Parts: sequence; C-alpha cells; structure tokens
Amino acid sequence: MSKIEKIIDKTTWNRREHFEHFSAFDDPFFGVTVNVDCTQTYQYAKEKGLSFSLLILHRIITAACKVEEFRYRIEGDDVVCYDSLVPEATVGRKDHTFSFASFEYDADEAVFVQKAKAEMDRLQNTVGLNKTGVFHPNAIHYSAVPWYSFTDMKHPTSMRSGDSVPKISTGRFFREGDRLMLPVSITCHHGLMDGYHVGQFLEYL
Repeated sequence: MSKIEKIIDKTTWNRREHFEHFSAFDDPFFGVTVNVDCTQTYQYAKEKGLSFSLLILHRIITAACKVEEFRYRIEGDDVVCYDSLVPEATVGRKDHTFSFASFEYDADEAVFVQKAKAEMDRLQNTVGLNKTGVFHPNAIHYSAVPWYSFTDMKHPTSMRSGDSVPKISTGRFFREGDRLMLPVSITCHHGLMDGYHVGQFLEYL
C-alpha cells in the first residue's frame, strides 16, 4: 500500500521559487517527446509470451519511481513525496471507446502483466469511463496510442483541481535501421521538476 514518504519543507526547498513561479501559470505543465529504443524489450516480450504494451508500462513505472520528483504531488498547500507509484491507464474497447483503469504494481514483470491483463479483460465488458473505480494520488497517468507514431502530445489538464500528476504516453513503434523506436511523451508539472529529471527517467527507461 502506498504512503506519503515525506512532506517537502518549502522553507528550505531549493525549488521553492521555481514552484511558486510555475504554479502561478494557467498551465504549469511542460512536455517532451523522445524516441526510445525498445528493440530488446520487444524481443524479450516475444520470447516470454508477454504483452509488449504492458511490459513497456511496467518498465515506465519502474523507471519513473526511481526519480524522486516523479513521486511529488501537490496536495492542498503541501508538496508531498510518495514512496511508490501506481499506473493508471486507458483501456480501449472493441467499440472504440475506452475506460480508465488502475493497475496494481508488482515488481515482478510477469505478475504485473498477468494482473493488468485480467483487469483489461474485465473492463472490456463495461461501458463508460469507470470513474467510480479506485484511483490514487500517487498515480502516473498513462495512455497508449498504438495507431500512429507522433512527435508531440497535448494532454487535457484540470488546473482547478490542482492537478500535478505526470502523464506519459507511447505511440506506435517504428523501425530505424535494425532498431525499433517507440515515441514516448512525458508531461510534468514544471513547479515540481525540470528537463533534467525527465532526462533521469529516460536514462533509467
């Protein structure tokens, strides 16, 4: 079960002015899109009989959790740091609608993929957005866009709700020589992190 690891002391926080500056913006989020080499992950998924997309999601969450700033959230007047992250994703249905979903993270990739696949199968027989599901403040919002590659991504955000959740999306992979490249879009609250922290995430990924 996730819990708050610490509350950031803003009086001594080296990002205090950055946080105050960007939090005053109408849209304090910044985003980048990077092509990530997924060749080995694709081959591993095929060898192990695992879902490539769910394996990618597991590795994204695992990498993000290693960067402390990806675990920061704005809660009221506080900035808190959670001890873990929960993947919340969109699950497409055969009728071309989608449902929100919350997946239980497990350090074991195969266990995570199995449980997430079961939840995806369950949601195929539902309608609507599943807004009554259990969602978590320490989530990473994830969506896969497998129909096309992209070079940019714009996410809807709710400034009135104090949204500070990072949003990560992947597109359709494509070949670049003998490598498979996956577009990965990362959108984050600029008051909580900078491009440096996104770079750390990409290095882990």
